[in-house]
Amino acid sequence: MKLPQDADSRKPLSWAFKTAFSYLMVCIYLFSGIFLLVKGWSGLTKTQSLGLGILLLVYAVFRIYRIMKESGMEEPGNKPWEE
Repeated sequence: MKLPQDADSRKPLSWAFKTAFSYLMVCIYLFSGIFLLVKGWSGLTKTQSLGLGILLLVYAVFRIYRIMKESGMEEPGNKPWEE
């Protein structure tokens, strides 16, 4: 099925926005995890802050992997919006 011309031209822009938003969220997860490891959170014990910080860092690494896999970065020259 061929998309109309105007929908075809918007696809790369929406893909770029989704990718940029995904990287922004990864930065938030990384910052939050590092903050919890270094400073802690007043409402949590040291052990809880450590556990949550590690969990956020692991999730950030997982999100980076998913973004790279989704965008086709492991295959040079692949453009995910071209099907």
